[in-house]
Amino acid sequence: MGAQDVDVVIVGAGPAGIFCALALVERGFAGRIVMLDKGLAVEDRACPKQAGGPCAGCDPCRITTGFSGAGAFSDGKLSLSADVGGDLPELIGRDEAQKAIAEVDGIYLAFGADGRVEGAEKRPEVDEIRRRAIRAGLKLVDCPLRHLGTERARELYARIERYLLDAGVDVRFRTSCTQVLIEGGACMGVAVDGPDGPCEIRARQTVVATGRRGADW
Repeated sequence: MGAQDVDVVIVGAGPAGIFCALALVERGFAGRIVMLDKGLAVEDRACPKQAGGPCAGCDPCRITTGFSGAGAFSDGKLSLSADVGGDLPELIGRDEAQKAIAEVDGIYLAFGADGRVEGAEKRPEVDEIRRRAIRAGLKLVDCPLRHLGTERARELYARIERYLLDAGVDVRFRTSCTQVLIEGGACMGVAVDGPDGPCEIRARQTVVATGRRGADW
C-alpha cells in the first residue's frame, strides 16, 4: 500500500491513546483520526490463562495489547487523587493534574462506571491511623478510589470503542508501528505493518501512546 494522508495518527489504543481520541472527538475536531494498535479489539481479546489454562505465548500478548491495554483485564481501580500514582503533578502542577483526573473520571462515569467512591468517607479509625503516622514522621494520603471491576471494565471499554468507531475514528487493529517518520527535524507520521502489508501514514500530528511496555522500535 502507498502513503496515506490523515490529520492525526495515534499510535497505541491503551488509555492514553483512547483519551486522546476522546478529547479530539468531544471537542469537535473534524479531521481524520487514525488509531493504531498491534493487538485486538476489546471484544476479541481472550487469554487462555483467564480460563484456567496455561499461557499460550500469544504474539502479541492478549493481556497487554489491544484496545484499552492491560486495563481490560485489570481489577479496574481508579485513584482519584493527584497525591498518588506518578509525577504528573510535578510536570503540570497539582491543580491541573486534579482537574485532569476529574475530567477522566467524568468520562468513565458517562460510559457506565460505578458511581460509588471508596475511601472518601471520614472514619474515626482513619483519623487514629493519621495521628500515628504523624508521630512516626509519615503522611497518610487520602485517596478516594472508584472500583470498575474486571468484567465491568471490559464492558465499559467496549462502549468507548464503539463510541469512537461511530464518531468516525479509524481504529486499526493488528497494526504495528515500525518507525516514526522524521523529515527536516519534524515528525511527518509513521510507518506501519498491518493485515494489508506495510505502508506509511502521513499525518499533520502524530501522538505516540505506546504504554508502559514501550515500543519495540
